[in-house]
Amino acid sequence: MNKMEQEVVYLTAVVELISSMVNRAMFSVNGEGEHKNVWFESSTHRQFFSIALVDFLSTTDKDAPVPKTSYLNALRTIANDPSFEQSGSVAHLKQTVDNFSSWLNTEIEVDAWLPSIDQQVALQISRSLLLKIGGNLSKHNFLRSVGVAKDLQRLLSNAGADVELHQAILAQPEIYEVFHIDVAAYHASTIAEFLNELWWGIQTYLTPEFHRSIIREYDGTGRYRYQYPAEIAHPFGKSCYWNLLNQIRSGPIFERFKITPHLKGNY
Repeated sequence: MNKMEQEVVYLTAVVELISSMVNRAMFSVNGEGEHKNVWFESSTHRQFFSIALVDFLSTTDKDAPVPKTSYLNALRTIANDPSFEQSGSVAHLKQTVDNFSSWLNTEIEVDAWLPSIDQQVALQISRSLLLKIGGNLSKHNFLRSVGVAKDLQRLLSNAGADVELHQAILAQPEIYEVFHIDVAAYHASTIAEFLNELWWGIQTYLTPEFHRSIIREYDGTGRYRYQYPAEIAHPFGKSCYWNLLNQIRSGPIFERFKITPHLKGNY
């Protein structure tokens, strides 16, 4: 597939992933003005949010019909060299990608008491890795999370606590409580804001293309069709283009919202 077709495939996948996390079945947005917060329907919903977030922060499959990359890197590439940009329509998407990437890559310090190894540690970890570890521990038990245990072993070693691999495995429930139940839960509202802003960034970017492409049948049936760009000829690219513009037609589920600064000062 060519550049435009690949862009459409990536954007379709991103919107699909974000919509699985940012929807009214998952959470509600409460509060007024710039002092809102996200309230999950249950701990199970928050756990699914964490698991889906790991997918969003990971790379695409090597056998997918587009080059392997992370979703955020795909968005960054699109924002820097957009195929559908008109009159600055991509600006909001680019800014949000840059802001979210910077936030995720920021290294924080997390203090944790780990009874299993009888250690109080100050872990230096990027928010991105912390969220990946918490999400992976949400969906895997200790025999399916040895890779996570190796990450923990390295983090603990950097904090001055050298442990064997089996000790890192034993510490996983304690790490999960700190990473997922404390830190990730604190940041969940901010992450939801970032994801919603990405969705709105894509919406703003592609709205001019939607208006160019859509052809409505004024016969009382409500039927419509899209006029594909000449560059989109691959059958899979065409299917993704149709699905993507249908997403633009529907729009994001939530209006744009700002999370209270009181949930942004720690970690």
